[in-house]
Amino acid sequence: MCLFVRPPFALFSLVDLSVETLNSILQQAYDGSTVHQWWFYLPSSTDYSAALPKRTDGGFQEGNEVPLISSFKSAFLGETTTSVAAWLENKPDWVDLEGKFFGVLDKRASGGKDETGNGEGNMVVLCRIGDRKGQVDEVQCVLVRAEDSTVTLGGMDHRIFDRLVEIHGEYVPEI
Repeated sequence: MCLFVRPPFALFSLVDLSVETLNSILQQAYDGSTVHQWWFYLPSSTDYSAALPKRTDGGFQEGNEVPLISSFKSAFLGETTTSVAAWLENKPDWVDLEGKFFGVLDKRASGGKDETGNGEGNMVVLCRIGDRKGQVDEVQCVLVRAEDSTVTLGGMDHRIFDRLVEIHGEYVPEI
């Protein structure tokens, strides 16, 4: 597999979601990844104290496995994509998170499905910091199904993200 990015990917919950919902989203992302890796990491502090350190052997660090601890709470409730992008851009060098592409969970994260399978299901907002032209102050987002989120990020580059925006339209997270 050719990777244009380096997992793990930060996944910021901007709204208060139950641990059960977070577990469901992480599991769906894992199941849909095709490589069965825990590629999403939910930061639990704003000061990087609980961030993932880079591995000394150069391998990929795994993100959060399920189940999360029952007391998990996002440190980024009510934040914006711009503020979490700044957190990611300002991360210390020892933090092992992809620096240009990340996910957020907003009000549409827990879409739910009825007993017949109708409904959108759990959703993840994929975000990009900057663009092909180096405009770093811009954050663009698209909305995808949770099960498609990590496999999409796994092969991501700016050209592919541009194509996603063309197909699905740019999405503004609902906080």
